[in-house]
Amino acid sequence: MTSSSGEPSEPARVVLDASLLVALLANEPESEAVAAQFAAWGAAGVELHAPELARYEVANALARKAAHGEIAQHDLAAAWAELDALGIVYDSLTDGATAVAIALELERRSAFDAAYVALAERIGTGLWTIDGPLARNASGRGYAVTLIAQA
Repeated sequence: MTSSSGEPSEPARVVLDASLLVALLANEPESEAVAAQFAAWGAAGVELHAPELARYEVANALARKAAHGEIAQHDLAAAWAELDALGIVYDSLTDGATAVAIALELERRSAFDAAYVALAERIGTGLWTIDGPLARNASGRGYAVTLIAQA
């Protein structure tokens, strides 16, 4: 990508919440809207980011769905391969104190959601999610969070 001055510019980036990834992989009600957004990001060359935590959250969600018969166990390897093919940059938590502070600001007893918000803040972009309560809570406190709603 180049800027208006012709100089190379940083590619656009977004941070993805694990809920988005699970919706894409597990045929959730929001899957169509999420797939359309991923296609748009791909066409625009947007760089996809998530905290390393996202891989564990996706694995946990897939395990839960398989245990409840919502996804066949023999489909798990293909789902994981699809996740790997997305080319997501998985970022390490570099400032745990910030994630904890954001968790407290969001009135959460867990720093999981806050890790996504903290990453978006750190790399200067927004967080995308299908988690309505997270989107309303964080955006209501001034964080850049975009909710992908079911079509």
